[in-house]
Amino acid sequence: MPNSTVKLTKRHYYLAGVFLLVLGWQGLSMRYSQVLVPSPVETVKAMAELYTSGELKENLIITFQRQIAGVSIGVTCGLIGGLLAGCFKRLELLMQPLISFLLAVPAIIFVTMAMVWLGMGTNMTIFLVSLLVFPVMHTNTVEGLKSIDRTLLQMAQVYRLPRLCTISKIYLPGMRHCLVAGLSLALASSIRLTIMAEMLGAREGMGQRVAIARAYLETDHLFAWVMILLAILVCLEFIVVRPLKRWGVYGPQQTE
Repeated sequence: MPNSTVKLTKRHYYLAGVFLLVLGWQGLSMRYSQVLVPSPVETVKAMAELYTSGELKENLIITFQRQIAGVSIGVTCGLIGGLLAGCFKRLELLMQPLISFLLAVPAIIFVTMAMVWLGMGTNMTIFLVSLLVFPVMHTNTVEGLKSIDRTLLQMAQVYRLPRLCTISKIYLPGMRHCLVAGLSLALASSIRLTIMAEMLGAREGMGQRVAIARAYLETDHLFAWVMILLAILVCLEFIVVRPLKRWGVYGPQQTE
């Protein structure tokens, strides 16, 4: 009972915070012109218009296809590179400058470079997402290998455990937390990277629609796309990221 009461109280505070944000939004829309700050009602109407016209579905599909392709390539390359670097110290040292460079340089620089190399469109967006997801997954994979208890590995060698048994009983449980952290961060950041790439260098997709709404001062559509993006991020957090984190902490037996 105490735990449910605490959770209920936190939920109430969260909902109260959302209500205050909407209330402040409404106040700003009453203070300034609708061109600058459309009201929540106008934004909901714009969202309904995007849905009924089919524009929402069409651009969501394009954006998600790019995001899924980019994050899949980035996570796969990061996982493979991290495993190799974690097993071979010299390779880790050789790759470290590249990883540091990718993490340090602002994403907008890579968008500009990708537009020069690949032009505008899907290939550029997928390249950018995979390029910036790669170092995140690589770093977490290397840290996961380093976090494994070496005494367990020595014990596996002494008792001559089969390789598959060592991987399933020692490597995967030991790396689980870091792998889940890297995958969660990659998923959360990939959608924002996709939108940014589309805003600057695509002819279709959610990001491109945001750029058009800004250019033509269709502020209600601009706010509508922002709210849709926020809804996607919230759904991603509760449906994918949080269950992944619980699995990373407690394991498959206690995720429910």
